[in-house]
Amino acid sequence: MAAAVGEAGAGVRTALQAGDRVVVTGAGGFLGRRLVERLRADGIDVLTAGRGDGFDLLADALPLDGVAHVFHLAAETGVPDAWNDPVRFHLVNTHGTVRVLDQCRRAGCSMTYVGAYIYGVPQTLPIDEQHRVDANNPYAFSKWMGEQACEWYAGLYAMDVVAIRLFNTYGPGQSDRFLIPKIVDQVLDPATPAIELMDLQPRRDYLYVDDAVEALIRSRAVDGYALYNVGSGQSHSVSEVVETVMAVSGVRKPVVDLQRQRPNEIPDVRADCAHIGQACGWSARVGLAEGIARMLEGRSP
Repeated sequence: MAAAVGEAGAGVRTALQAGDRVVVTGAGGFLGRRLVERLRADGIDVLTAGRGDGFDLLADALPLDGVAHVFHLAAETGVPDAWNDPVRFHLVNTHGTVRVLDQCRRAGCSMTYVGAYIYGVPQTLPIDEQHRVDANNPYAFSKWMGEQACEWYAGLYAMDVVAIRLFNTYGPGQSDRFLIPKIVDQVLDPATPAIELMDLQPRRDYLYVDDAVEALIRSRAVDGYALYNVGSGQSHSVSEVVETVMAVSGVRKPVVDLQRQRPNEIPDVRADCAHIGQACGWSARVGLAEGIARMLEGRSP
C-alpha cells in the first residue's frame, strides 16, 4: 500500500482536555514515561499498558472503557537485536499493532502509532514523507508493516489514526544501548580513560524527547489518517555529538574510532518536518547542546 501523506477527509478534532481518558502502551519505556508525565501534568486521565503493568501486547485486552485515544508506543526496539530475532520483532511490532488497531476500532477511539525511520539510505536530503521507503533492517521492516496496518484500518474502517515516523530521539533516562547516553556515560565516568566508539562518521537527526512528546500530543487532534515525519531537521555526526558532550560537560578525553561500520549503515539522516508543522503547528525547539545539557543536569563527572 502506498504511503498516504495527506489527511484523507481530514479536519481538526478538539485537542485533549483535562479529564479526558487515554491509554499509553509501552508506558514504562523511555518515551512512554515522558509522555505519561506530560499528559498527567495536563490533567489527562492516563491508563498505562506496559510490561511493568503485566500487560502482554500479544495476548491481553486494552482497558478502553471511556477512553478517547490510544498512544501506541509498545514495541521491540534496537536494530542489532532485530537482526538476531526478526520473527519476534514482527510479531510484537506488526501483529501487536494490528491487535491495538482492532481494539480501538471496536471501542470507537482514535490512535497514534509511533513508528520509526524506514527510508534506508536517503536519495535526497532533507527526507520528506514522499521519499521512497527502504526498510533495510528487520526492525524498520516490522515498524513499516505496523504503519501499513494503520493506513489500512484507517481507510477501510474510517478510523482516526496518526502514524509518526520518529527519528533518533534522546534525553534523560534513555538506555545506554543508544548512542548519546553511551557517549555521556563514557565522558562522565572517571574510570573510563578514553571514549571508544564503533564509527565516528554517521550523521543522524537527533530529537530531544520533550519535542517528541509535544509532537505526539499536537498531532492527535487531526481527523482521518495522517502520516508525519518527526525530527529536529538537523543532522550531527557521531564525532560532533562527542565534541558537544565534552564541551557541555567540561570534560575532555581521547576519542578512539574503532572504524567498525554496521551492516547497511546509513551515512546521513535529516528530516523534513514541514508537513506536521503546517498541519499541527509543531516544530522542534531544543537543539543538541541544550538537550545534552538537560541530560547532564544533576550528574557530575
